Amino acid sequence: MTIDKKALFAKFLDYLKSEQAPPEYLGEAPESASPFDPYQMLAEWTALRHEVKQQGKLFAKTQDTLQQALEVTRADKEQLQIRLEESQKQANGQFEQQQEKLLKDLLGILDALDRACTYWQEELEALSATSSVTSTLQNVQQKSFWSNLGKWFAGKEIQPTLSNEIPVSGSLSEIITSNQQGVELIRRSLLEILRQRRVVPIISMGKPFDSQTMYAVGREEKADVTDNTVIQEVVRGYLWGNTVLREAQVIVATGGTS
Repeated sequence: MTIDKKALFAKFLDYLKSEQAPPEYLGEAPESASPFDPYQMLAEWTALRHEVKQQGKLFAKTQDTLQQALEVTRADKEQLQIRLEESQKQANGQFEQQQEKLLKDLLGILDALDRACTYWQEELEALSATSSVTSTLQNVQQKSFWSNLGKWFAGKEIQPTLSNEIPVSGSLSEIITSNQQGVELIRRSLLEILRQRRVVPIISMGKPFDSQTMYAVGREEKADVTDNTVIQEVVRGYLWGNTVLREAQVIVATGGTS
């Protein structure tokens, strides 16, 4: 079968020249495109490039401003942290000073209770000695009674005796003992309160003198005691944790064995 190329080409030209209706899926026919202008395109590209540069400069400036603001914020935060730490340290220091003053005031009360306990103990000892003397005097009075009675029957002058001597009542001893026990109870309660706050007495009696926790108010020669040993505690000292709240005032032996 021979194909007539000329005839086929002629039909193709006729088809191109004829106006055919566009397919339904294309919709309306497209409008005619505007003619291409290279100068306008170059101008638009130049303007767009300039705008991009301006936006880049603005972005860089904004970024620098933001970085500076962040640095200022960071510096302010560091300064605020330093001020907070200093304020905390200052508050802690003031609290410790107030607490130390309060504890020292309580030590003064404890010293008074110690003296009260010593006083009542001495009173008990004195009362015990007085009771012994009174018992002896009562025995002497009984002997004097019979002697005076014999002298009265014999018509002799009777000398004054100790019949007006009043014996010490046993209730007085009970009162003093009760007072001593009451003071001792308060003293122990205060010691427990101080112990809970890490305040403990400094053990100094019989110990070598320690200049860190003790203060020597005097020296006494003791040949039978090791030199530089505490032989008397004048004022008791106390530790507050690892801090010396109050030094112990002591008397130290000297002239003894080394």
